[in-house]
Amino acid sequence: MPTDAELAQPIPSRTGAFAARRVHPRWPLPVLPLRLLLALAFGTLGIVSTLVLALLVHGQATARLEEEVGAQLDELTAHMARTLDQGMFERWRDVQVAAALDTLRAPDAPLPAKRAVLERLQTTYPAYSILLLTDARGRIVATSNGLLEGADVGARDYFQAGRERPFVGDVHDAQLLAKLMPQANGEPLRLVDLAAPVLAPDGTFAGVIAAHLDWAWARNAVADFERTLTRQRAGTEILLLARDGLVLHGPPELLRRRLPPQTLAGTRHLGGGAKSSIGPKIGPWPDQAAPFLFATEPTRGYRDYPGLGWTVAARIDAGRALAPVRDLSKAITFSGLVVALAGSLLAWWLAGRLARPLNAVCAQADRLGRGEPLAVLAPTVVREIREIGQALDASARELRQRETARRLLVDELNHRVKNTLATVQSFAFQSFRGLDGAAARQRQAFEGRLLALSAAHNILTREHWAGAGLIAVVEEVLRPFQVGGTPISMSGPDLRLPPRVALGLGMVLHELCTNAAKHGALSVSDGRVAITWRVGAPEGGVRRLHLVWRETGGPPVAAPTRRGFGSRLIERGLSAELGGHARIDFPVDGVVCEIVSSVEAA
Repeated sequence: MPTDAELAQPIPSRTGAFAARRVHPRWPLPVLPLRLLLALAFGTLGIVSTLVLALLVHGQATARLEEEVGAQLDELTAHMARTLDQGMFERWRDVQVAAALDTLRAPDAPLPAKRAVLERLQTTYPAYSILLLTDARGRIVATSNGLLEGADVGARDYFQAGRERPFVGDVHDAQLLAKLMPQANGEPLRLVDLAAPVLAPDGTFAGVIAAHLDWAWARNAVADFERTLTRQRAGTEILLLARDGLVLHGPPELLRRRLPPQTLAGTRHLGGGAKSSIGPKIGPWPDQAAPFLFATEPTRGYRDYPGLGWTVAARIDAGRALAPVRDLSKAITFSGLVVALAGSLLAWWLAGRLARPLNAVCAQADRLGRGEPLAVLAPTVVREIREIGQALDASARELRQRETARRLLVDELNHRVKNTLATVQSFAFQSFRGLDGAAARQRQAFEGRLLALSAAHNILTREHWAGAGLIAVVEEVLRPFQVGGTPISMSGPDLRLPPRVALGLGMVLHELCTNAAKHGALSVSDGRVAITWRVGAPEGGVRRLHLVWRETGGPPVAAPTRRGFGSRLIERGLSAELGGHARIDFPVDGVVCEIVSSVEAA
């Protein structure tokens, strides 16, 4: 069955043990208002979601746009390569058709007629710089513009190869025509050679017809094609490379430079696979550190035209090509941040609406902890808050019922304890009545001890056994011994004592006062008693009370030859109750008692 001290313990409030755990958490965390916490949570969620979405969209859109641009470049190079092959095929066919004309095949045909045929071919396709007809030994018989007639070209490749079969030669700088036909833009004249054998009517070799095609036709064709791309893919550049990788047409920084094989190999295939010699790729080029998206396509010839082994390359700066993706990512990020800000503001507003009923519930809990009547909560649409309010109301009713029962029980126990003490005192009076001498003195001492115990008990009863003030205990015990003056002085801070310590200290002080009244400082008019105490710093949640009883002005003191019941009570019996120790000294000028007690929070 619980004791009266246990029943008298107060109900823990928010300022009790729970509050101590809250103030001293294991991992200190900042305490934020609900509005700020929700606003930060919604804002952080919005920002993180936006960044994740932007990264995902950026990655997927970049991959798709790279594939799309790569496919366009791949289609562009294939179309450009076919265009060049078909254009060269027409020139290849022109030369062969001219070689079959009777005017050029007949040895006795007049020279003006042969010139006229060559002039008509050049007029039909002005890209020809010159068309010429040689005899069987390689000497030029007739030309389309009258230049170089009579010159010997027997050692030239186009004559040597053209004697056997149709011939096409790669781009080269003009030699004989360079000075005779200077370019208006100051660039060197570059030619592509075409040749075919001319057979006499009897089938014998009569000579070679050759055409020097100005390289500008291919360059202009590429440039015209580039201009058409400004509406579809601005910034695209088309390069034309010779068989050995020499740049025949392209940016000025790369013109007439041989590209290393790793440039056209790229660093990554845009289809997502491994490196390949075909298909769109991405990688750096010698003229710029930034990567390019590019595609290449070799010229493979057309029909019986074998082709020159040229390679068409189309490239575009990757940053420029992927600019729409960056713009999309920026737009998504900006929109997401705006949405996150709006979400934070909405969370701030909603948290304010939610915080009001929560604050009301918190105030209800405070009132419940202090034992005050609960207020009427305003209606709320949040079910959980409403249920918490109802639970607090139910707890308040239960606590009121328990408090009523507890008070009745404590009052009943206090009443019974007082009755018990009064009964014991009556038994003592009846038992020791009529005694004198030493027996009478023993009866008085016993009755005094009962009164001291009753006095401390009265203080604890007033405090509902929650504890007692140190000054109140001292004053209550000393009151019977201060009649007619103030022989006893007190000095020290007030301190809340647990019930066990209050009872024990009251008994110790009573024994000291009784002894002083009989034999010590309180037995004479000039005697004085000083009681001083101090409280040490907490150690492990427990404080030490140091109390000193000092008598002065009384009869000379001599140490007793034996310890009486009172001394044994102080030094041995009550030391355990006080959680410390007590020591009595007997100097000549007055008794000194030092008491050390462990004091926990009452």
